[in-house]
Amino acid sequence: MASDFGLIIRTLITLLCLLIITRILGRRTLSELTFYDFVIGLILGNVGAAIITDGFSIREGIIALVVAALWALTMNVLSLKFIPARKMIEAEPLLVINGGKILEGNLQKRYYNINDLLELLREQEIFDPSQVEKALIESDGQLSVLKKPEYQSPAIKDLNNAGGQAPVSRLTGTEVIIDGKVIEQGLAKSGLTLQKLEFQLLSLGIKSVEDVMLAMFTPEGNLYVDKKNDA
Repeated sequence: MASDFGLIIRTLITLLCLLIITRILGRRTLSELTFYDFVIGLILGNVGAAIITDGFSIREGIIALVVAALWALTMNVLSLKFIPARKMIEAEPLLVINGGKILEGNLQKRYYNINDLLELLREQEIFDPSQVEKALIESDGQLSVLKKPEYQSPAIKDLNNAGGQAPVSRLTGTEVIIDGKVIEQGLAKSGLTLQKLEFQLLSLGIKSVEDVMLAMFTPEGNLYVDKKNDA
């Protein structure tokens, strides 16, 4: 009975301390958490669990919670007041598409591949990278996208061409080359042979498949090509 009462007291004290700490540190939704925020949250949760399960004494646990909270608060204040500290603590937004061209060098800095980027674009209902004016990976890993003016909703060119009604896309986008390698399944789906694909690339001034970072057929049936090592 005494042990049960002690557990209740430890739990209530821990929850109260965590409530105070989270109020001090501020709130972010899970989608806004950076990796650093996530790690701090794990540490606070583990320390709290250790207090409840008697891994720490209440005194030791509170000291650990206070130290972790002060550290996190200090980092937050530094990132708020000083831009160099902000760049070090929280990753800067990184440009990965500029003028419809994929910047694969910047993608690699965040350990993203082409498929990751295409998935993030599809989540925003964008199936053609050439429609994107700017795309940035934010510090929380989310993708922010600015479409080219003619593709912004409502699409001006579509409304003019279709008498006020935007056409419905027939496809969802088919990748035929990723990182210099031909995607056989995508090639078959597009109805092209490798020779015809190479001929289309040659007409764009691209002599080798290996020079292509991404080639895909857009929802409108157009061939989008992004070369490696874009300027």
